[in-house]
Amino acid sequence: MNRRPWNEQATTMPHLEIGSQVFHNGVPLQLLYRIDHDEYHETWRVRPLFVEAADRDDRFHRSDVISFLHTIRAPRWSCAATNVW
Repeated sequence: MNRRPWNEQATTMPHLEIGSQVFHNGVPLQLLYRIDHDEYHETWRVRPLFVEAADRDDRFHRSDVISFLHTIRAPRWSCAATNVW
């Protein structure tokens, strides 16, 4: 996770990119596009993951806890769909 000690001041935003899947303060989201940004926050259009919910605008602050979801692939996954039993 991206936690900071209580006495450490946040100086930079984590690197956010279109299409990234992140946990933003514990909520899984996909970043669709950035709407606005300034020195202290960024506003993104996001799509909630794993639930049926509408897209929404979400503000990311430097003090937020943001962690990235990672894709896990099994070995030879691309061949699995072509094997016929």
